[in-house]
Amino acid sequence: MTALKIKLQYAHMNGYRNASYVGFVLYLFGIVLLIYGFYNLSIEKDLDQKGLKTTGEVYDLEVTEPYRQAWVMFTTSEGKQIRFLDKLFWNHSFEKYKKGDQVEVIYDPASPHQTAVINHFFQRTTAPWWPVIVGAIVFLVGFFMRKIMLRKALELDAKLKR
Repeated sequence: MTALKIKLQYAHMNGYRNASYVGFVLYLFGIVLLIYGFYNLSIEKDLDQKGLKTTGEVYDLEVTEPYRQAWVMFTTSEGKQIRFLDKLFWNHSFEKYKKGDQVEVIYDPASPHQTAVINHFFQRTTAPWWPVIVGAIVFLVGFFMRKIMLRKALELDAKLKR
């Protein structure tokens, strides 16, 4: 009977410890998301420093109901014609761009196909900031979950030793 009682008491302790491990994993995952987000923000900052600006034209809209994406065409300073799909989706009821719209494009002359983007605040900052915001939230939840559950596990250890 005492062995069963001890086993049941330690089962409760393991629950708090296991929850603290989950908090630790969330904490680490939050750090990874933060690093990924800040890395993408650094890419955008580099584009601000190295990038060339030009005017492009929305020549088509990619439709994935109910969302739209703009296909943009522009000519580089070397005379090459580049076409790219904008990173940002928008809802069809919010007509962001139409065919024929002129937009400002920024690109790195060393690799215009990979770096071209519409030079608009939301197009350039939405994708890099999401991992930062979500990473900060996951980091904080994991940190506090780890701290609280570990403290409860230690309190339960102290009670069981009496």
